[in-house]
Amino acid sequence: MWRIVFYVHAWTVSLFVVAVAGAAVGLGMWRRRAPGRQRRVARALWWACLVVVLVATVVPDRPLGSGIPYVATTPGEGLWGTAADYMYPSERHMILVLQVANAAMFVPFAVVAYAAARRPVVFPVVVGCAALSVVIEAVQLVLNAGRVVDVDDVIFNTTGAVFGCLLAKVAWRATGRGTGPDVRRHAAREHPLRSWLAQLRG
Repeated sequence: MWRIVFYVHAWTVSLFVVAVAGAAVGLGMWRRRAPGRQRRVARALWWACLVVVLVATVVPDRPLGSGIPYVATTPGEGLWGTAADYMYPSERHMILVLQVANAAMFVPFAVVAYAAARRPVVFPVVVGCAALSVVIEAVQLVLNAGRVVDVDDVIFNTTGAVFGCLLAKVAWRATGRGTGPDVRRHAAREHPLRSWLAQLRG
């Protein structure tokens, strides 16, 4: 995954955020018109994102068991901790770029997870993404194939998931998702009492 450092800079990150925000808005608008179809497509996108994440993080760089087992348990150790004191500025920059990439990788993953949920809620999606990140680090440790197991990866993955969920939530609020008749009909089939109470309040 380190090769991505050649592509991460201000312009690419900005374009990436704009593209993901556009996708979140599109999914929100589609949810109003066809909730069931939108969720099915979002689930397919979720699986595609999961495959990309696993390929980027789990596929070994070296033969299995050939690495030196090491777990970085101190947050920020390679960015501003004692280990950073012995690095060249270019090395610290590369670590920072890698962590930005770690965060960015989970942004679209969280957006499509939010869009695929029957009732999109930020907290469960973020917890699920954080759990996936922990599992990835555990698998890297077991495989011991050249990848560094780092608590910062979990922190930045989770940060990207939070950003993605908030981006989706804001985009869906802006598009008015959840107020359309199709969404209310789907909600009525699942929770008749809640729908009836909502109609009474309206």
